[in-house]
Amino acid sequence: MDLAGQERDDALALLEKCRAEYLAIARAKAREIAVKAGRVTVDDVRAACPPPSAVDPRVMGAIFNTPEWQKVGYCNSKRRACHKRPISIFQLA
Repeated sequence: MDLAGQERDDALALLEKCRAEYLAIARAKAREIAVKAGRVTVDDVRAACPPPSAVDPRVMGAIFNTPEWQKVGYCNSKRRACHKRPISIFQLA
């Protein structure tokens, strides 16, 4: 693994440890959305369960970092702050 990949993994592991409560809530909401719609994006989760103001919003990147999710495509973010950047579409594995 390259240095950038290791740094990313370390950051995600830290988020798992420090923001476990929010991640559990956000993952439950993601599952709920995916069961109803067949797919889910981080935009969907953020709309239904935004991170608290005291939580770094980059925590959203850890929501789908578990084996229960499978990336199935990409779409452009609908959030103005994201400037239509591509985001992943996930479904339950």
